[in-house]
Amino acid sequence: MKTQVKKIDFSNQNIYCGVDVHKKRWQVTICTEHMVQKSLSFERPFVDKLKHYLDKHYPGGNYYVAYEAGFSGFWPQKALKAAGMEAIVVNPADIPTTDKERKHKNDKRDSRKLALSLRSGELRGIYIPDDTALQHRSMVRERWSIANSERRVKNQIKCHLMFHGMEIPQEMDRSYWSRRFIGWLEQIQKEHSDEALAFKINRLLILRQLQVQATRSLRELAGHERYVKTYRILRSVPGVGLLTAMLLLVEIIDIKRFPRFAELCSYVGFIPTSKSSGEQERYGEMTNRKNNRITSGLVQSSWSAIKSDPELLMKYEHYRKKMGAQKAIVRIAKILLRRIRMVWLTQTPYQKSEF
Repeated sequence: MKTQVKKIDFSNQNIYCGVDVHKKRWQVTICTEHMVQKSLSFERPFVDKLKHYLDKHYPGGNYYVAYEAGFSGFWPQKALKAAGMEAIVVNPADIPTTDKERKHKNDKRDSRKLALSLRSGELRGIYIPDDTALQHRSMVRERWSIANSERRVKNQIKCHLMFHGMEIPQEMDRSYWSRRFIGWLEQIQKEHSDEALAFKINRLLILRQLQVQATRSLRELAGHERYVKTYRILRSVPGVGLLTAMLLLVEIIDIKRFPRFAELCSYVGFIPTSKSSGEQERYGEMTNRKNNRITSGLVQSSWSAIKSDPELLMKYEHYRKKMGAQKAIVRIAKILLRRIRMVWLTQTPYQKSEF
């Protein structure tokens, strides 16, 4: 007599997977609607092995996967989706965490938190750009990185000069380092046979060459059909230059994904931290959860904007009397962001106020 074996079928049932992504392995916790099933790890090829395991043990189920945004980028999400699984990428700050979990952190706990939070509906996926947008974003970020590296080398050179008691001539002490100033540095290096300074100068010259090449590529990118119109409109806003405009275009991509200005401020980082208890409510510094490139770019643009826009200068002076220069310029950056959102949504150039 043959024994009848009942076929396993998870049709119309949801299976939730929290994935802690690493370079050499993925730690995965699998949950059903009511139980945490198991935690296991997969090596390459990650997606194929995970899909094979789910099909074998939970055939016919609806597979939902979540992992943290980080070094791995968005390729896992796209590979998981291509394999027939619904996948989201989440901001690590959005994952509910207890004090105990912070102090006893490991891969298994992290994947379990993701799976349980996904099952409870507490997680919201971040925006995922298309492949072309990601390539353009990488280019703009590289230009940003080169500029930051140049600033670091400049600061290192200044510190090196101060350490050895060498003062920069007053007529040359400017934020922009001219070829004449570079020549003065080279002369100082030769006079003192300072090999360390020579390396620093060479690094600076290499970075300046790279920056010229990257800026040229950025100008070409600004003429791309998907950016050219909006780029020209953004450049009409006082203080917004090539780099800031392109940062906004490749980081935000679609301004309409922020229906309210408060949501855009939250993404950029112009939202203060807050603590309230009973009748007391306190506001602190700007949150660390932000797009640091856009925030820094807007602050730098604001310093330029107050020089060319009397209205912004007047507001800056008003804020500066109450809170100091640094906090005041952040307020101006927020005003600048509101202007940018307005012209981007309406697709009309900015018009300065007339006094």
